[in-house]
Amino acid sequence: MDIFSKVFSELADKSGLNDAELARRLDVNRSTIGRWKNGELSPKLPVLKKIADFFQVSPLIFVDDKYKHTTFPIGAIPVKAKSISVPLYGSIAAGVPLEAIPVEEYIEIPEDVGSWYPHAFLLRVNGESMNKVVPNGAYALIDPYTGEDVGNGDVVAVQVNGYEATLKRFFKLHNTVVLEPDSYNPEHVAQNFTSPETQNLRIMGKMVWFMSPPNAKF
Repeated sequence: MDIFSKVFSELADKSGLNDAELARRLDVNRSTIGRWKNGELSPKLPVLKKIADFFQVSPLIFVDDKYKHTTFPIGAIPVKAKSISVPLYGSIAAGVPLEAIPVEEYIEIPEDVGSWYPHAFLLRVNGESMNKVVPNGAYALIDPYTGEDVGNGDVVAVQVNGYEATLKRFFKLHNTVVLEPDSYNPEHVAQNFTSPETQNLRIMGKMVWFMSPPNAKF
């Protein structure tokens, strides 16, 4: 194990962050974190500086053995991030209760976000119809619909005519429901539903937060 991998592993352990969270904060793939730790890969100088800034240490700690006992600077407070796991659904099958749908995997989100929405789940965003709000490929956190918690302008996950859940802005005007995209692409247009068409809509919940997947590339 080289100096970089040894020191990086020690700092990662002290931070309390798992590989997925480190990857997200350092804008790298999760596999890169593992390769840094086991010595398969070393970062280039600009990335090394970014890592040092993140851990609040001198970059020299990674390249010169005489700095091996250097840890956090005096006065710095190591922050141990806390997270919780929530279910990720790739798609929501029509008419099937949420608890009956297989979970693709569990994804870690910040503990404070999870505490605000203890029953929330993640959906993978597929498409560009809401790219002004949430990018294609992101994970949208959905707070389940209770019947009274969705207002005009909210971004909701909704099934239309039994198809998979889609994200749209929700507006209710008298007897009409409008599902409006929020996209840079003008080809995405609003859908209007009047009674009894509104019976074909099933609101799954409201989007309250989103995140990039752990393996996102930038």
